[in-house]
Amino acid sequence: MKSLTEFLSFADACGASQVDLKFTDLFGGLHHVTVPLSRFDEAFLARGVAFDGSSIPGFASVERSDMLLQPDLSSAFVDPFARVPTVAVFCDILEPHTHQRFALDPRFIAEQAEAMLASRSYADTAWFAPEFEFYVFQSTDFGSSETGAFFTVRSTESGAAPHCEDMGLQGYSIRHGRGYHAERPLDRLADYRSTLVQMLESIGISIRYHHHEGGENGQVELEVMPCTLRAMGDASQTIKYFAKNLALQMGLTATFMPKPLAGQAGTGMHFHQYLTRNGQPTFYEAGAEPYDLSSLAVSYIAGVLSHASALLGITNPSTISYKRLVPGFEAPVRAFFSLGNRTAAVRVPIYADTPEEKRIEFRPPDATTNVYLAMSAMLLAGIDGIERRLDPVPLHLGPYAGDIGQLPHDVIAEIPVLPTSLPEAFAALRQDSGFLTGSGVFPASFVDTFCRYKLQHEEEVLRRLPHPKEFELYFDC
Repeated sequence: MKSLTEFLSFADACGASQVDLKFTDLFGGLHHVTVPLSRFDEAFLARGVAFDGSSIPGFASVERSDMLLQPDLSSAFVDPFARVPTVAVFCDILEPHTHQRFALDPRFIAEQAEAMLASRSYADTAWFAPEFEFYVFQSTDFGSSETGAFFTVRSTESGAAPHCEDMGLQGYSIRHGRGYHAERPLDRLADYRSTLVQMLESIGISIRYHHHEGGENGQVELEVMPCTLRAMGDASQTIKYFAKNLALQMGLTATFMPKPLAGQAGTGMHFHQYLTRNGQPTFYEAGAEPYDLSSLAVSYIAGVLSHASALLGITNPSTISYKRLVPGFEAPVRAFFSLGNRTAAVRVPIYADTPEEKRIEFRPPDATTNVYLAMSAMLLAGIDGIERRLDPVPLHLGPYAGDIGQLPHDVIAEIPVLPTSLPEAFAALRQDSGFLTGSGVFPASFVDTFCRYKLQHEEEVLRRLPHPKEFELYFDC
């Protein structure tokens, strides 16, 4: 639906009396303002809804705090978690005096990235399909203060979890490292996932499949069907919103943290992606080396990998991101591509062997990212690779077959290493941001605003906070 008349008819058919206006901050957090449906008319849509931008991370300073929300009626869906019948819509963010789009609005950045590609001759549409991995626990408790810090989780599936004696496991617990595609009765979350998928498909989000993931304490995965960039940003925010609220409704708790449990599988958000031109695939070329990839696809890969360290500043923007990106857990630690290799930063899926399915998968990202910004940045990196006709081979970006640990040491040493900490990723982003800001898709202020806020409010806080393990290691020094 695009017109106000269509929207009001949809809301009336749903029995809705409220409209939830949803928007995303610079760092991926979802916010909302709710207004009565009775306020919706053409004048209301033209004016927009005012909110305090200075209270939203990364948006505005106190002295210029007023901002506006403009509903995108085409994004409407019924919110199944609202007791009062409510229709939700995603919003664009406007400057109050000019009614121009706010340059740091993640949806606007996504639109700009799409428009940049549409202006090219070699492709006009980017398609993305993130993998949504997350943990679902029976309960979670955590806290920190000047005199204490702790966290504990309880899982319905693993006998190794703390306080599991009252969970009724009855002998069926998932053994360490054996959670991948676990079946009932080991898989206690199948009905949760099926309910979640049913709810998502009812509002038009298409799911490829869902299954239990490798983590034995409730790790699950949903894969979605590909969608265009900004639309997938909206869908991703909706999926996370539904996943968390359904868990709460069922007496569970869901988290997209990259590494909530030490020694267990981390949670990534791998981005499958490809480009089309006039509806035709551009990444496939039968018989081409390597892997039936077109020269355009190979240069796209080279662009993504050559900017990979900078990309991680956006796709992995948390301190805990780098507790997942370690050897031994199928997590990429070097910038190279390969066929089917899950330790590669870019994996070319073996099963995607037709023109329509041919795609690549960028594996480092996790769900602490702002999805709109992550996809926009990956697309711009790929465009840069295409337009500079980058060749990955002389850049030591691959392709490499098999376990790269078995390659000669001098060969391994030439493969670029990905950042191992948030400050390292931000240093790379500051040094290599021209592919983002040079086109005007990302505003010039983005990198400094983004990195400065994250370092001040997250990395510096964590760096100064004593860790419980440090008490164990050093209390008796």
